[in-house]
Amino acid sequence: MDRISDLPDCILLHILSFLPTKTAFFTTVLSRRWTRLCHDLQHFEFNQIQFHNGNQTSSDFSSSRERLFAIVSRILFRHKAPPIRTFRLTCDLHQFDEYPVEWFIRKVLGPNLEELNLQLAFVCRSNRKVVIPNGVFSCTSLVTLRLNGDIKIPSPPSSSCHYHLPSLKTLQLYNVETYNVGELEEILSHCTALETLILDLIVRSRMGQGQLRICLPFLKSLHFESCFWNPLGLFVIDTPSLKRLDIQAVSGFREIRVRNLHNVEEARINIAKQSFVLEFLVELCRIRILVLRLLVFDCLPDAPLHRIPEFTCLQRLELTVRCFDTRYIMDMLQKCPMLKLLAIIFNAGPYDKVYLFFVPRIHFCHENEHPVKVPTCLASHLKVIKIKRYFESRDDRDFFAYVLQHGLVLESLDIQVDRARAKRFPEELSLLPRRSKVCQIKVCWNQRQLL
Repeated sequence: MDRISDLPDCILLHILSFLPTKTAFFTTVLSRRWTRLCHDLQHFEFNQIQFHNGNQTSSDFSSSRERLFAIVSRILFRHKAPPIRTFRLTCDLHQFDEYPVEWFIRKVLGPNLEELNLQLAFVCRSNRKVVIPNGVFSCTSLVTLRLNGDIKIPSPPSSSCHYHLPSLKTLQLYNVETYNVGELEEILSHCTALETLILDLIVRSRMGQGQLRICLPFLKSLHFESCFWNPLGLFVIDTPSLKRLDIQAVSGFREIRVRNLHNVEEARINIAKQSFVLEFLVELCRIRILVLRLLVFDCLPDAPLHRIPEFTCLQRLELTVRCFDTRYIMDMLQKCPMLKLLAIIFNAGPYDKVYLFFVPRIHFCHENEHPVKVPTCLASHLKVIKIKRYFESRDDRDFFAYVLQHGLVLESLDIQVDRARAKRFPEELSLLPRRSKVCQIKVCWNQRQLL
């Protein structure tokens, strides 16, 4: 019995809005009603994969693109009303394909457009880019803007043309090119309601003294990673409502200023410059979850201990390291009195393992180098220690003996060990005395429990 046909048009249109546009148009074979409904769609999603014939040949990819463009052109040309609210396009491009894509964008622009999502990539290596029409950055109804791939943000054609995005809450720019970082700052300054910001940019600015200010009062989530052809002068983050922060390799600036990060609950930092890392850590002293990735390991262990702030609310700490630097780990534990979970992740390829023996600043602690005062978290709060991709073999046993001896509330020590250590290491570790009666040691190799 056909019950779905008894539903009103508004509900059927809502159901169709969750389907890829090609799939939704398959319903036109059912009846004239479904044909009319498809022409009343307000949400469009086109993906080149849906137009493949199943062959992985270059000719099939080319023909699928042609079929995609033909369908998009036909639908947009015939679409009159109601206004388009969502437009998503994912496809590969060939030479001169940027012109029809730019026409698509202009066609869907309107006072009711709420989401624009473009994922575009030229198949052949070239400097060709799809230039986003300036009207996108003055679309007052736009709530979500996601641009990914061979896309360029243009400059306003005149001083009378201004950026204006008062409704925008999510802005995601991946591998997008802009000629001048000042244009990006101008766009952000007009996104007054922005809550989520992802910037993964390529800036070709020839200006050596540019600056970028991210001063957004309602921003809750920020991911920033950029590549600058020339170093810029100043990078400022001032976001009092921020909850989640992810900063990657901020090395294209000469100076950084961080303010109003007191509400951040979770942060991931991967920066190679010590002064920049410390700038963030001081501002994040009340954070709950902190992830310090590999580039931080290359600079932070050399920082004076008094420069690292105390994280009074930190409950989870994740450290990515090249080797087992016991002093670095113990110094961080001293600064985290409320820590409940410590995760140590090894990230070293074959060249990094050789690298360890030639870098004099790597600190391997011996027994007499352990702190006189047991870290507060180890004696009162630390319950779980996780170590992934472990491979070192020198003085690390002292660290394991220390945390097992002084971990009064330790419940679990989980180690994912390297293949070369999988034979004898579990037995050696099981012989170490444990202060906590409930502590369990789990050693795994390739997700298979060994002990």
